[in-house]
Amino acid sequence: MCDRFYNSNSNLKLSSMRKSLLFLLNTLLAAATLCVVSCGIDDVDAEDGAIQFELYDTEGTLIEGLQSMKFGATTAYTLKSAFVTYTEVTAPAGWKCSVIPSSRSCTVTAPVASDLEAEAGGDITIAITSQAGRTMSYTLSVAALEESISLTFDGDATTKNHIFSYGKSLVFPFSCENTSSLEVEAPEGWTTETDLENSQLTVTAPMPDSQNPTLTGAVKVTPLSVRGTAGESSSISVELSTKMPVIQFAEPIDRFVFGEQRNIPCTMQYVDKCDITAPEGWTVELDIAASMLKVTAPAEGVGIPAGTVTLDAVSAEELTESFETQLSLKGIATGDDFVAFGKAVTEAAPLDEFMQEGTVILLQDVDLSAFSQTCFVGQAENPFTGTFDGKGHTLTVSLNDGDAKELGLFHTLDATAAVKNLTLAGSMTISKIDPVTAGTLAVFNNGAALTGVTNTAAITFSGLKTSSTMGNLGGLVGQDKAGSIYTDCHNTGNFEFLQSVRSVAIGGLVGSAADDTVGSFVDCSNKGKINMNLADSGQDSGRIGGIIGMTEAAEWSYTNCVNEGAMTMDFNGTNKQFHSLGGILGYGYGSFEKCYNRGQIVMNNAKSANRRIGGIAGCIGSDKGKDKLSLKMVDCHNEADIAVTTNYTGGLVGIAEKMKSGLIENCTNTGNLSNPKTDETAAGSVPSQIGGIIGSAYGNLQIKGCINRGSITGVFRYRAAGILSAARNAGNSIESCENYGNITVTTIEPATTAFPLVAGLVVIENSNTVVTISTSKNVGTLTATVKSAEHVNPVYIYQKVFEKDEADVTICDQATKDASAGTVMNITIKE
Repeated sequence: MCDRFYNSNSNLKLSSMRKSLLFLLNTLLAAATLCVVSCGIDDVDAEDGAIQFELYDTEGTLIEGLQSMKFGATTAYTLKSAFVTYTEVTAPAGWKCSVIPSSRSCTVTAPVASDLEAEAGGDITIAITSQAGRTMSYTLSVAALEESISLTFDGDATTKNHIFSYGKSLVFPFSCENTSSLEVEAPEGWTTETDLENSQLTVTAPMPDSQNPTLTGAVKVTPLSVRGTAGESSSISVELSTKMPVIQFAEPIDRFVFGEQRNIPCTMQYVDKCDITAPEGWTVELDIAASMLKVTAPAEGVGIPAGTVTLDAVSAEELTESFETQLSLKGIATGDDFVAFGKAVTEAAPLDEFMQEGTVILLQDVDLSAFSQTCFVGQAENPFTGTFDGKGHTLTVSLNDGDAKELGLFHTLDATAAVKNLTLAGSMTISKIDPVTAGTLAVFNNGAALTGVTNTAAITFSGLKTSSTMGNLGGLVGQDKAGSIYTDCHNTGNFEFLQSVRSVAIGGLVGSAADDTVGSFVDCSNKGKINMNLADSGQDSGRIGGIIGMTEAAEWSYTNCVNEGAMTMDFNGTNKQFHSLGGILGYGYGSFEKCYNRGQIVMNNAKSANRRIGGIAGCIGSDKGKDKLSLKMVDCHNEADIAVTTNYTGGLVGIAEKMKSGLIENCTNTGNLSNPKTDETAAGSVPSQIGGIIGSAYGNLQIKGCINRGSITGVFRYRAAGILSAARNAGNSIESCENYGNITVTTIEPATTAFPLVAGLVVIENSNTVVTISTSKNVGTLTATVKSAEHVNPVYIYQKVFEKDEADVTICDQATKDASAGTVMNITIKE
């Protein structure tokens, strides 16, 4: 390597003529330089322009002989010189040398130790030339030294004699510095394995079939640097005893079932006695005479599912040896077990090691949050077909859709499958814009029965959904595709929606049910809150239910189901909307018996009012099911307040339409119904129909024995009534119903219109509507601002009387009129 230093700014060759012309000037400059240098206290004296070049260390001592420094180090010297014009440096490979006469400095840098192409030492030659053309050569001998190379074994590794039996391995931990590898020498027949990363040396004794192994000796270990320099060696004394205790098992021990007793053959030599340490709940004995390990697995609910048995054997000569073997129950005890189970299902492989008595079982709580799969178990082609019993344990998940459109622990549950006694915890996050079907337990259920399954995982939706293709999101199941039975299933996990849920079916337990399916929910509940803070995107076309979001063309049954989760929607002033929302069902058909809603429903900062909201069901009816599917609701109750800005609001049902038949019987509402919006400037921003039991009905609906005790208050556009706010087609009837709720209504409608209409029981909209009212009554006070006093009535209003001066066709018995005659009405005529 060569470096040059120049006083001149040019390294071009001068012609002989130019050199002659500059000779005199250079001589004068040299004389001046000599004068200056000779005046400095650090300079050397020189005569007749002779070159002077000397190096001194930091203590002012003249450098002589070999200069040693550590690899990678830089040493600085003080330069005392005279008549040095430029220098040219030649250094050993990897070394660097810089000479700067004007700064009186010289630095030398040794190569790093890992540079194996570099030389460890040699001579640095500095060729010096003065301006007068004189030359001189200076030689600096250098050598690089490595850092201290050390190796220290832990404990008594190098101070005691280690006795081995045939094939036994011992691990010796160590610490080291500046060590790149170990050079290990072992006796004949002995083997070693070095793990420098984990600082461990494993020594293994010869196997029984070894030819002439060395019985006693030492394992010599020498640390080597990256350049192969050896540090001080250490020795580990080893001895192979032919009479050391030996316990060997021919094969790995299979998994056990609860309480199973098994005798496991083993090969033993020189075992006189043995102390055994077994996992909690396991019983382990060694029958030395019979060469048998006797194992009894723990009963269900006792001990731990897996662990290590330690056998401390002692020979007659008091030689000791320890042996270990693993014991485990059949089933799933770890995250790795669950992943292996899922892979086996996906690949249609046997599941024996995860099953007891034909059922896959969860042996203890398992945390899967460290695993990144979007789906763990099965696929559409290979669904799970067996029974999965959680045994009351919890699976913790951290599900994130990433690029996947399907998200859940199981991909598909077959009709022959069942899942029971399981709790899910953790989180599920959906961020994908495209339609996603997701459930913490399963993406799809093709008919499997779920019993005693609970989700506590928090669910977050942040995808800005724009597609009209339906997505499905459930606390347990994304979509039920065949009709299933859900018994004693629950959700307590909160739902957080940060973006549009356009065309998404959302349910506390199940997102949606496929068309033409028949299924049931029995003793199921939702306590998870559904919070929708939708920023600027709003919602569009979502179907939202505390138990299930949508059964558009399916007739499911709901028995003893409860929603206690509050539903809060903040539209932040946007003009978006969703389709329907209910405490039990968002949109569809079904039979409801002894169902309750106790979750408050609140809508804030909304502009558009095109929605359907009910304490039990948001919307009953669709084009797909209008001629074949029905509503039956018996002994159901709403106990929560509903404060919303929407077209159709009912204490029990928002709207019932397009159905074969309908019955609401012995149902009650005690929740107060109100419109939280006080802005009276925009007609589309206020509710249109609000009823204590149902908001709007299009016909073929019987309402029997129902009671409303909740008040109805706020700014309304069209109709408000204690039982049914808008009877719109023929075939509706109200029998033995009572309203005790006070109705207080103001309106944005001008005095030139017929609205609002306020009735104690029902407002009847169309001329083709024949509504039958019998043995019912209104007790609630009616307070309203209206166009005419006739727009308020204790029992009913036939709307077409005011609109088209048509004759009233309503059938109302006198008993109802008499029972409602005491109604207090506070009427303000709108100017």
